[in-house]
Parts: sequence; C-alpha cells; structure tokens
Amino acid sequence: MGIGPVTTKRERKLERFDIVLTVLLAGWVPSILMLLISYTTLKKTLESKILRDRQTFVQLVGHLVDEDLASTASIVAYYQTLPDMERVFAAANPSEAAQQWIAQKFFAYPRIDGMFIATADGKLVGTLPAAPNVVGQPFHPQIWKEGADRQTSTYVSPVHARPADGRMVTDVVGAVRTRDGKTIGYVGASILIERLGRRLSAISFADRAVCQIVDQQGFPLFTADFKPETEPGTRTEAKLIGDIQREQSGHLTRDGTIFSFDPLESAQWLAIIHQPEEIAYAPVHDLLRKITVPAGWLIAGTLVAAILAGQF
Repeated sequence: MGIGPVTTKRERKLERFDIVLTVLLAGWVPSILMLLISYTTLKKTLESKILRDRQTFVQLVGHLVDEDLASTASIVAYYQTLPDMERVFAAANPSEAAQQWIAQKFFAYPRIDGMFIATADGKLVGTLPAAPNVVGQPFHPQIWKEGADRQTSTYVSPVHARPADGRMVTDVVGAVRTRDGKTIGYVGASILIERLGRRLSAISFADRAVCQIVDQQGFPLFTADFKPETEPGTRTEAKLIGDIQREQSGHLTRDGTIFSFDPLESAQWLAIIHQPEEIAYAPVHDLLRKITVPAGWLIAGTLVAAILAGQF
C-alpha cells in the first residue's frame, strides 16, 4: 500500500506565510501606491490649479480697476493735445478761462470726479471741485509732476488727499506741450478711491479672502470693507508689499497666508488677494481625506483578512 507525501509542520507554516504575504501584497500595494500618488503628484497638481485660478481672479480684479483708470486716461490724453488747451494758457485771464473750460467739460464725464489745470511749474490755474483759495499756489506737484513729465501720454499718480475736500483720490495727469515739445502746463482728472471701492465691494470673494490695491509707493487704497484707506500700513505690511512689488506677478506665502498679485496695465499699481493657506487649499485637503480614510480601512481590513487566512 502506497503512502502519500507527508507535509511537515515547517512546510505548513511556509504555506500559511505565503497566503498571508499574498493577501497583504494584494491589498496593501495598491492602497499605498494610491496614497503616494495622492500626496505627491495629485496634491501638487491640484494646488497648482488653485494658484492658477487665483491668478486669473486677481487679474480680473485688476482689470476692473484698470477700466476706470484707462477710461479717464484716454479722456485726459485726448484733451492734452487739443489746441484748446494752448488757448487757455494764452488767455488774458488764464484762471477764468481754465475754470470755464473745466465747467464745460467736467459734467460730460460721470466717471471723472474732478478736473484741474496747472501751470508748467505745477501751480493751480483752475479746478473742480472749486478751490479758489488754492489758485496760483502749487497744486501738490510733487505727487504727479515728475511722472507726467516722463510720459508722452498720461500718468496715474499715487493716491493722496484732495485739497478741496480731503477725500482720497488719484490724479490722471497729462502734460500740455507745444509743437516744439515745450511743456506749458498740465491737465488732470481725479478719480475718487471710494468709487473704486464701491465697484470692488460688489464682487463676492471666497471665504476670508481679502482684496487690496496698492499704488506705486506701496500705499494700500482700501480698508477691509473697501473704504478709502487714509493711514499707511505697519512696517511688516510695508516690507511684505515691497517684496510683492519686486516680484510684480505671482504668489507669496507668509505666516500661513497666500498672497496672489498682478500688476495693472494703466498704472504702476498692483492688485493683491490674500487668504489663509488652509482655506485656499481646503478642497485639496478634503479630497485627500476622502482618499486616505477608505485606503486606511482597506489596509486594516487586508491585515485582518491576512491574519485570519493564516489561521487555516
């Protein structure tokens, strides 16, 4: 009578080990690979897409402000080359002629909040809103004159308080030149910062996202609720804005906050949107949690199945 092969105890242990190893490899390898891909390639891809979307959004905000500035700049550029302007400066009473000219033009442009004409040395000739006590005096030329002299067209000034009423404005200024290139004066239009703020306040921003526009001197235009800012920021904020101005376009992360920024086309200003990093990347974190939890249960379940399979 034949006797079959005898299975030793050592061989049975090896068989159980093979079963356990096979079950573990079948369950763990796909799960671990999925987690590795999720926390490396997928995470970076999604975060990169979020940053691109933020950049597009901040560009749209910048275009909204740019629209006001460019519209006003085109009006000033048109008038700075007209013969009318030379006649104003050559009039027997330039102040009266300038005031009449401004009164005729100003009310035709509802998106302009003020106009002024100044002499070649920056002294006021005429303005609306009227400021008779400032006529003949320097009309803050240190803010706009140097910039206007450098431009063949118009220059958008840093924001400042308007002498007539103290409201925060930016001036779009063009130099009036003769045919031989000599500057005989300046024509400018003012834009109220509060009106720009009202336009931006109509935008729905994401959770705890804050929008800001800074001028070429790094001065922030708005408070958190889009009211005109009248005080400069802190030293820390000034340093951050300086870093952003050096980069001009892109993203910075400081103290857990993402800053996305892009320059305006009509002015040396920057549009900035900042938001806490955990909120900006919340969709990525939520997705990773949804992947990690099932993968964790699968790894644990595979381990239990492997242990049970090894008992038989």
